[in-house]
Amino acid sequence: HFGLLAGHETVVVHAYSGGRGILEALRPSFVVLYDPDAAFVREVEMYGTRACVRQVYFVVYDNSLEEQRYLSAIRREREAFERLIGDKAGLVVPLDSSNAVSPAGRLLQTIVGRSQRSGRMEPTEAAVVVDVREFRAPLASLLHASGISVIPRTLAVGDYVLHDGLAIERKSLPDLIGSLRSGRLFNQAAAMTRHYPCAALLVEFEVNSSFSLQAIGGLPDSVSPTTLTSQLAILAMAFPRLRVLWSCSPYETVSIFAELKRGLPEPDAAKAVAVGQDEDLDTESLYVQAPINLLQTLPGVTQANYQKLARRFDNVRALCAAERAELDELLGSDAAKKLHEFLHRSK
Repeated sequence: HFGLLAGHETVVVHAYSGGRGILEALRPSFVVLYDPDAAFVREVEMYGTRACVRQVYFVVYDNSLEEQRYLSAIRREREAFERLIGDKAGLVVPLDSSNAVSPAGRLLQTIVGRSQRSGRMEPTEAAVVVDVREFRAPLASLLHASGISVIPRTLAVGDYVLHDGLAIERKSLPDLIGSLRSGRLFNQAAAMTRHYPCAALLVEFEVNSSFSLQAIGGLPDSVSPTTLTSQLAILAMAFPRLRVLWSCSPYETVSIFAELKRGLPEPDAAKAVAVGQDEDLDTESLYVQAPINLLQTLPGVTQANYQKLARRFDNVRALCAAERAELDELLGSDAAKKLHEFLHRSK
């Protein structure tokens, strides 16, 4: 092969980096691994299924750092496979998947059927009031294509009104994360639960994306206001009447809306537009997490009284300029004294 020595008499020394395909090129009978690498070990195993490898040797010091690094890599690999097996065991699989039609295929069949019968069919009675800002997402078009009448309006509360008593706020996963961090979702949930007997948060995933917020192994052991799962738990506790709907794609959302509208009266677009229009109080600042966390760390400020300060003052500078009498009115004498002395103590 090399022109000087026969292949069975040749010793080749090669680094792990850039070694992809080296086994197929050299076709060795013996492999010696110095400080073994887990990824290259798997390549050797795959090569061994196609060619004859007489022996594989590991050269590493006993109880050394290199040995522990390799064992740790093997342990992480095993744990990853165990999580994968557990996740796969919990996947929802349709019972009749052999003849199942994809959601996109069903939607296409509906569109073709409507186009063929457009001259004869009566207009559908099913209707949904949709906020005009939602037309940037594909859901509104999919609702129309499925046979549901879409009524575009500018809504102050909710994104979709299925009937006069049910409003839905739709969030994609990136929008959900941003809304929780900014506190905007808390304001939206408060408005929906205040004006509608049935209010729901719809979390919609993208087509062909993972239908999960995070891996099972990545769930935190403790509650923290900075994690997504903890923020959702806080939202559920703050608004117990708010329902959370999970949809794996916009196609599935169309099916969910059709089921929710079954047997219910159609929405009144004028009523949906009027909901929330008479409110001029901006409560969103009460739920912005970072300023609230700072406010709650001040002496004399508690969970019971921080909202009074958030409503009265626009920012921390305005709070620092407040008079003692104003703080007494909001917090009481003892708590106001602690806060005022802390804000105005000499350096």
